[in-house]
Amino acid sequence: MSTLAKRIIMGLIGIPFMIWMVILGSPYFTVFFAIVAVLALRELYMLLSAKGFAPHPMIGMITGFVWMLLMDFAGEQSAFLLLLVLSLAGLSTLSLELVNSYEEKHAPPAGSVVSTLGAIVYVPVMLSNVIALRGFEVQGHLTPYFAQMNMEAGSALVILLFIGVWAGDTFAYFGGMAFGKRPLMSHISPKKTIEGAIIGFLGTILTMLAGTYFLMPTFPLWLMLIGSILLGLFAPIGDLVESMIKRDAHVKDSSELIPGHGGAFDRFDSMLFAAPIFYGFIKIVSMWM
Repeated sequence: MSTLAKRIIMGLIGIPFMIWMVILGSPYFTVFFAIVAVLALRELYMLLSAKGFAPHPMIGMITGFVWMLLMDFAGEQSAFLLLLVLSLAGLSTLSLELVNSYEEKHAPPAGSVVSTLGAIVYVPVMLSNVIALRGFEVQGHLTPYFAQMNMEAGSALVILLFIGVWAGDTFAYFGGMAFGKRPLMSHISPKKTIEGAIIGFLGTILTMLAGTYFLMPTFPLWLMLIGSILLGLFAPIGDLVESMIKRDAHVKDSSELIPGHGGAFDRFDSMLFAAPIFYGFIKIVSMWM
């Protein structure tokens, strides 16, 4: 079976499942994304280990899993607890490096510390914006923007985020195959083209505007146009950053977890950049509009 056929089959299975998770909400949605974060983080640690950084995966994965759960379950105390979790991760990593310093052939401690803690910020911290977006509550002057809806505001926003990222990736893939001529960043990802990137960008905007019209009919389209432009710009950067890390480690996919798509890190690389950008946009709208 070709890679394209595998991608299509997994998409037909995965997309409905993801939307189902979004609609179910907490705790299913939260636990699912906590598992995704741990899997993606594990794959990133494998890439970093291949470069000789010697991170501490268990510290990172436990911290990442707890972080994702706290984003949903801690409520008003989440900021204090999240700060404590990150502090404990830093304390554990630095203390372990101090113990390991007695070993003469141990990897440089700076690389271990930076790779362990940096990966936590890169994957679970950035991805946790999806959970924060799912829990978004409409208040005050924003209420008319979310009227006439058949689902919770957080569900609609997360679905818009997902379809924006998925559409950008799909349009860029097929647009690049059909019209791609000029390489985008050949030293990082040889198959990506400028034409594909432009088509993907336009696909994100059009799909998110259409999704807003059907899911949130009273939300101003001109406002979502701004959000879709931001998403269309930053989601592909997440993809390119992950490609840069993989190329540096001399691997094609972060793992073979998902047929036709590679690993969890491969599948959610764009989401790592898109989620904080889109959630930040929605929060700014809620504060200033």
